[in-house]
Amino acid sequence: MSRISRLRQTHVEELEKHCRINMISLSSIQKLLEAEKTKKLLKRNALIQQNIDKEIDNAIEYENR
Repeated sequence: MSRISRLRQTHVEELEKHCRINMISLSSIQKLLEAEKTKKLLKRNALIQQNIDKEIDNAIEYENR
């Protein structure tokens, strides 16, 4: 088992333990974590697209001088 796989397994086990202690559904927490990952990726992609658009606008503006 690779180091990354062991680390993931450890995190899952810890999450399961905390869910049991706090009587929370593990699947609900996993869905929430996936939603947060998706939100962060979308935000990052929007920022990258904004930077690309800015560079294109700057290049067009430079050519029009």
